[in-house]
Amino acid sequence: MQGRAAIETALAEEVLRSYGKLRIMACGSSMIPTIFPGDILFVERAPLARLRPGHVVLASREDRFFAHRIVRLTALGGPPRVITRGDALLWDDPAFLGEEILGRVTTVVRGRKQIELGGEEGLIGKRILQWAIQNSGGIAAGVLWCHSLRGRILAPVRETRASIRARPAECP
Repeated sequence: MQGRAAIETALAEEVLRSYGKLRIMACGSSMIPTIFPGDILFVERAPLARLRPGHVVLASREDRFFAHRIVRLTALGGPPRVITRGDALLWDDPAFLGEEILGRVTTVVRGRKQIELGGEEGLIGKRILQWAIQNSGGIAAGVLWCHSLRGRILAPVRETRASIRARPAECP
């Protein structure tokens, strides 16, 4: 009998093959500051030939998903391989085979904010934060803590605004 992770992975692969698009929630912190836990990722099927270094891809290996950035593509003496790395990590992932790449992450939704991913997201401030996260577990933990605190503070405000808007207008 297959485990839950295997079933979820197989289902996601089938949805991408059949419909070409998939939405999935991010769970890990390996891609901060680009992707935070709880973000919704929009993934589109993309042929390997259209992928470039800098693109964020969704890959599957051993019944796990990885949404990491492509560092390089290689095909030295064999099948094409995709080398990826999480933005918060110092080391590359083991190479993915072309068939392990499920699609390209095109959009990240964080709360009401929609972030389009076009490749190398290169704002200098973000690059500095990324370097700091890669080189300090304390900074990474602090960024995650601030992100979760922001979510806890803003959630009641959003709920209050929604309930105010939902009330019918009173006529004199």
